[in-house]
Amino acid sequence: MNVLIAGKTPEVCESISQLLQELECENISTFTSGTMVRGVNIEHYDSVVISTPLSDEFGLDLVADLARDARCSIVVLAKREIADEVQKKLNFTGAFVLSRPFGKAVLINTIKLSQVAHVSMAKLEEEKRQLTQQISDLKLINRAKTTLMEYLNLSEEQAHRHIQKQAMDLRKTQRAIAEDILKTYSNSKEQQ
Repeated sequence: MNVLIAGKTPEVCESISQLLQELECENISTFTSGTMVRGVNIEHYDSVVISTPLSDEFGLDLVADLARDARCSIVVLAKREIADEVQKKLNFTGAFVLSRPFGKAVLINTIKLSQVAHVSMAKLEEEKRQLTQQISDLKLINRAKTTLMEYLNLSEEQAHRHIQKQAMDLRKTQRAIAEDILKTYSNSKEQQ
């Protein structure tokens, strides 16, 4: 596992790094500012631990940026007095907020939980993407069916079968056939 740690000072980063030795990390990188973290390719990391505040910013904007662009779990360390407020501000990011002080086991378990949650969210995002694509495909195919019904006087069932048969015969997706149909008939409309 590769972990990025950001804290106000090198000492803060080192103390967090010492706590994480039990996780058998392949690589631990430490940074003391949000600017430095933003300059790193975050895709190389499985987890990010940010101990607020950083040397150049508090760190909430950094978390929001990382959550939007990265595919890693994020744990934010904040003072007990403000941890609830920080969590409310970061709810949209999926980051876990852990209040200081905490024990080694709590930090390790929080990182493990954040990784499990992150993997689950990534699966849900992929399912959502696939469903959105299927809906888009169905809309396009339905437009092509409507076009075939209009221009060739086919029933809906005949138009559907025509698209399926073309897809099988030409070894294309139904979406590709639907796109071809729509192009063909939009071109014929323009020529009239």
